[in-house]
Amino acid sequence: MTDPYFDREQTKAKHFILKRYLQALAFKVLRFSDIAYVDGFSGPWETKTEDFIDSSFMIAISVLRDAQTKMQSQIGRRPKVRCFFSENNRRAYAKLAAAIAPFNKPEEDFEIKTYCGEFESAIPEIETFIGRFFPLIFIDPTGWTGYSLSEVGTLFKRPKCEVLINFMYDFINRAASMNDPKTIASLDPILGGAGWEARLDSTLPRGRAVERLFRENLAVAGNFDFVVSTKIDRPTADRPHFFIAYGTKSRDGLKAFREAEYNALKINARDRADAKERRRQDRSGLSDLFSGLDADIQEIAIDEIVEEQKAIASKNLVELLSEFGPMSFVQVWEALLQAHMLRVTNVKDICVDLAKISKIEQTWIGSARKPRDLDIIKLKFN
Repeated sequence: MTDPYFDREQTKAKHFILKRYLQALAFKVLRFSDIAYVDGFSGPWETKTEDFIDSSFMIAISVLRDAQTKMQSQIGRRPKVRCFFSENNRRAYAKLAAAIAPFNKPEEDFEIKTYCGEFESAIPEIETFIGRFFPLIFIDPTGWTGYSLSEVGTLFKRPKCEVLINFMYDFINRAASMNDPKTIASLDPILGGAGWEARLDSTLPRGRAVERLFRENLAVAGNFDFVVSTKIDRPTADRPHFFIAYGTKSRDGLKAFREAEYNALKINARDRADAKERRRQDRSGLSDLFSGLDADIQEIAIDEIVEEQKAIASKNLVELLSEFGPMSFVQVWEALLQAHMLRVTNVKDICVDLAKISKIEQTWIGSARKPRDLDIIKLKFN
């Protein structure tokens, strides 16, 4: 079968993050709670398969059905799953409704509801549909309108909630640079209201400052403890196409997201290298015997970025300990994962390296070669 993500490398990365994160989330949450999955802009758009397996809604259904079945065998009961799919384009909605109808099985505790209309208009209905379930909300618009944080934020303000939002950086960056008052005002709903330009971080390039302001407003709108984002570059150009913003109230969610992010970026690096080579061949008519090597180099570059992040985070950790004193390892990795593109295993390595050069004490003892969550991390004074 032809690769459904051919020339859609950025979509592949987005779907990979969604799939891997949903898998991690579902197996944790279904042990203690039922799940409600909400997709605010379901499509389908630009799918290449007849069964829509390259769409976000079918990926979610597949992952959640599999998790429900496996959890039932593990815990001896069948957890409940609800999915809400919203789409305002009538032609796309017709395809959506027909594709997912066979999977709507309330009698098997897998219930699906669809809505034809604007996502914001569906919020009261979504609130009722979620009920006491644990919600994961996925917002993947084609632009930047239709999900005012003051409106959709009512869905987030629950004790437990997760959200993934595709922040369309390329489009938003251009819009934010325009002088047209109407265009500038159209960004108000996701950037905290009128006057957002005055609230941008002047030390950052405008596009990055806008993206940071968006995350800050998302954190406020949903009372999220952690809000981070993953940059996905254009397939054949080294500039951001979009960011996947993630909000959570759980450190375990943050941990799982950073794992999914790393794996997605490794795959995306290789895919982008292949896409660049295809473009070069199309222009020159010549193949490159070393194209596979270039893909390997691009994948290795992600690990080089991680190493750079580790070096910065190492300095930050020493500063944190100097300012606030001893911290548990779980507090350390919470802080560093929020600020840097790192996984918990990277933070463990940072602590081990700092202990080797006597910057911190090696408080993890016994058979533990690396710190555990409850181990205390503190500076070493000679």
